[in-house]
Amino acid sequence: MRIDRIITLVFLIAITQAFLLIFDPAGGFFATNIDQNLVFPLTVIILAALVLITMGIADAVVRSHPQIYLVKLPTLRLGRNKFEIAPFAWIIPGMLVVGSYLFIRLFADAVVQISGTILFSLLILLVVIAQYYSLGRQSRYYGWAVIGLNITTYLTGFLIFSSVYVNKWRAFISAPLIGLTGLLLAYELLRQTRAPGGKVLTACLITGIILGEVAFALNYWAVSALVGGIVPLLICYILIGLLQAHLTGNLNKAVLREYLAVSVISIALVVWAVLANIKLGSGS
Repeated sequence: MRIDRIITLVFLIAITQAFLLIFDPAGGFFATNIDQNLVFPLTVIILAALVLITMGIADAVVRSHPQIYLVKLPTLRLGRNKFEIAPFAWIIPGMLVVGSYLFIRLFADAVVQISGTILFSLLILLVVIAQYYSLGRQSRYYGWAVIGLNITTYLTGFLIFSSVYVNKWRAFISAPLIGLTGLLLAYELLRQTRAPGGKVLTACLITGIILGEVAFALNYWAVSALVGGIVPLLICYILIGLLQAHLTGNLNKAVLREYLAVSVISIALVVWAVLANIKLGSGS
């Protein structure tokens, strides 16, 4: 990847993230001058616009790869013009913009928000670059790119899951949001199996529905934001791992024992966290 493209990426991502930090209707430097009735719709509009811009940047970078012709891309028709698009490049960058926005706003300290914005801007940049290198299996960066993308996928899930839990939105908002997040995370990881599209979609829907059900239960739990984010993330990890093994034909007793052990340890840690929180609450 040429250095001039990387510099352009740095500039574009920095501009979008700085704009969101400064002009955020919910907590930016000009928030006090905005009518409270307009805060939510303005936030949605600005965040959606920045998500689209970020996804557009990721799409353009991926399609600039010299081996992109090996990937079958859908075509968008606008009149007589045809444009190829790369939807697989939209998921993590777009979700990371939303997740970082929600997570950073959990902290009231301006220094933390600025530092978090800078760090997440760098992470978005690395994700876009990693997506570029993940297309060429012959590249020496291919393995690191795939590993980095997988880790970032789960990190993005944690950001969204924990933010939704802390805000304690009503179930008809939190459940679909967590379910949709789980569905998209599952697609990002399961599309790598190269299984038939119908099977991948079914597996993604299963993951999304189960996580949506988990969201209902989480609304009645009195635990920390860390636990509230880790619980759906662990369930997501176990579900996607089992479905991934099934789609690749590697689901056997050893895999089942591995995920059973992870499940038991996870349940024990969650129970301990809940009991510890109850004791702390009763002690105060």
